[in-house]
Amino acid sequence: MNQKKLIIVIALVAVIVLGALAATTIMKPQGQQVTAAGDSATKLAFYNNGTTWLHLDVVMENVTLKNGTVQNFYAQIFLKPHNGTAIIDLSNLAGYGDKKLPAGTKITILASKGLFMPANSPAVGSTANLNLSMQGWSNTREPSADDALYNIFYPHLNISQLPTISGAPITNDTVILKTKDNEVQFTPEITNKQDPLFEHETLSVDKNGKVTITIVQKPTLQIPTSNVYQNGANSNGKITVTKNGKTYIIIIIPVPPLCSIMAHE
Repeated sequence: MNQKKLIIVIALVAVIVLGALAATTIMKPQGQQVTAAGDSATKLAFYNNGTTWLHLDVVMENVTLKNGTVQNFYAQIFLKPHNGTAIIDLSNLAGYGDKKLPAGTKITILASKGLFMPANSPAVGSTANLNLSMQGWSNTREPSADDALYNIFYPHLNISQLPTISGAPITNDTVILKTKDNEVQFTPEITNKQDPLFEHETLSVDKNGKVTITIVQKPTLQIPTSNVYQNGANSNGKITVTKNGKTYIIIIIPVPPLCSIMAHE
């Protein structure tokens, strides 16, 4: 999706939500997990607590690099069932090496996600609970008891077939990071229908390197693009609006069922 498209979430009556869709389809070959290189670096971790494979399509927006420029990063993440883990070294991405990110750093995190299982699994076509945790920290290789764990839970999410990457099966926790959202393509492509859940967070770093993740948009179901209308809107539709040279996509989606996103120490 065009990087100029913006995320907007607008509440509209009791049964409808208007949300701008910023689902990125970053199609990359399978690669190694991105692990934190040093003890002092600022890190962001994703933990899969669920019983199925979990795919995350993550955009990290407005990352200020050490040289002063601002860069977006795009991540494809596949996490194994039962404690699959991915750790991203944010300091290394931003050019700070083993140093924690500077005080006042803020990063926008936009994530679409879905549940998957291998083709031969009887679970494909059924549902399961999405149960993901996020955590950020600095100054130590492993997080401490003071580093908050943010849990994202959504029940009864559809399970799709786990794709291959360039014909190779996905068998391990995998993270691929890119600076452009269209550099390489998956076969087959993961669609909005397969990655139906979206949420939006802001990650901030204080002067001591402590990381806080603020929830901006709770887990929300996305309407597949095949089910929306290009012009006008009704209870299942899409409106496109152009203002000041930027295109805004507003999609009408049903209010999601019981879901939660919480932080605890």
